[in-house]
Amino acid sequence: MDIYITGKNSKGNDQKIQIPIIPEEIESSIEGKFAEYDIYKLGQVSIPNGKNLSELSWECFFPGEARKGMKFVRKWTDPATLDALMKYWAKYGKVVNVCITGTKINVDMRVSEYDSTVKSLNDYYYTVRFIDYEKISVSSTKRSTKTTKKKVTVKKGQTLRKLAKKYLGSSKKYKVIYNANKKLIDARNKKERKKHPKKKISKYTIYKGQVLVIPVSGSKSVSNSKVEELKKAMNKDGYSKLKVDKKLTSSMKAAMKKIKIRTGRKGQVVKFVQKMVGVKQDGTCSSKTVSAIKTYQRKHKLTVTGVADYKTLLKMIGG
Repeated sequence: MDIYITGKNSKGNDQKIQIPIIPEEIESSIEGKFAEYDIYKLGQVSIPNGKNLSELSWECFFPGEARKGMKFVRKWTDPATLDALMKYWAKYGKVVNVCITGTKINVDMRVSEYDSTVKSLNDYYYTVRFIDYEKISVSSTKRSTKTTKKKVTVKKGQTLRKLAKKYLGSSKKYKVIYNANKKLIDARNKKERKKHPKKKISKYTIYKGQVLVIPVSGSKSVSNSKVEELKKAMNKDGYSKLKVDKKLTSSMKAAMKKIKIRTGRKGQVVKFVQKMVGVKQDGTCSSKTVSAIKTYQRKHKLTVTGVADYKTLLKMIGG
């Protein structure tokens, strides 16, 4: 039994490596079911067909030069070279082929986690985890953004900034309203400047009784299988009693705002989060899950808290 990993290196060339020491245990996940295989106890390990393999991981070490030639070393390669390549694959999410001879595993996967430590004899002790590589279909998530125009009659004391805060969510967007009504606003201010030549009148001044058009962005619609999956999980955990379909609704959003997946939490929603961040789906939010949530939040430019809250869940379903 040997383990080979093939992928593109930093120069864009295919590079094939052989894991020099066979790990004592390999943990695999097939459609959410996990099994550990003790290689030294079982001899040649029997791992199920790799076609539906969703996760693969092990712990071992890359031997230093002092161990070169020892019987348990299959093929010695400079550990620093192997370590650098694994880190490159993990950092940039490169797709690699994992082949374990003597088994049916010969699949394309991504390195979702890789950590290493250099110890005595220049051995590199490491932990590696692979997740299934799935081609992403652009049409899997349907999104549409519509812009509607709302007519508003200006009241006494209102300004463009106040209108922008009320209708667009931020006073800084006042120029959006100005640009949509530029001719109307400029014409009125021109008249006012002629009436009051000594008075300083800003180009953004508006007046009571004016009817302005405010461009309001319509809500983004989301429809995909992840929405359906999360709805099922939320219903099972008692967060909601939603109709299970692929549409993200206001009722679902309201229920999602109640959820905060943090250390110690258990349930189907935890399993959904674990699937999305690429860790073992055991339904319990452990320190590994929290660490993976932080990585996910960092990658998607969310506030890094380690807690899967409303914004994190929304990002996971494509919202």
